[in-house]
Amino acid sequence: MIIYLTLDENGYVDGWGSTRSSDNDIEIELDDDHEFFKTDFSCWEYEDGELVFDEERQQKLIEEYERERNRPSEQERIEALENALLELILRGDNDD
Repeated sequence: MIIYLTLDENGYVDGWGSTRSSDNDIEIELDDDHEFFKTDFSCWEYEDGELVFDEERQQKLIEEYERERNRPSEQERIEALENALLELILRGDNDD
């Protein structure tokens, strides 16, 4: 199968498709069952005409995803601040 790649400034795939989207696309032929199609394409680096899977990059992306997923929403942060403020106010009333 022939696909067309776009690369970021570091040579990692940042997009791909079955049709050319610009003159800068890189044409490459891969077997239909190539690992590229089974993994996150942004973990592949185009190096010397070949695609090379970067496990370190994959781990970093997984960690970033987990951090983002576990980050409290804006509403959760507001509620936590409101609760902390209310607790401080109530504590202040008890000090009299």
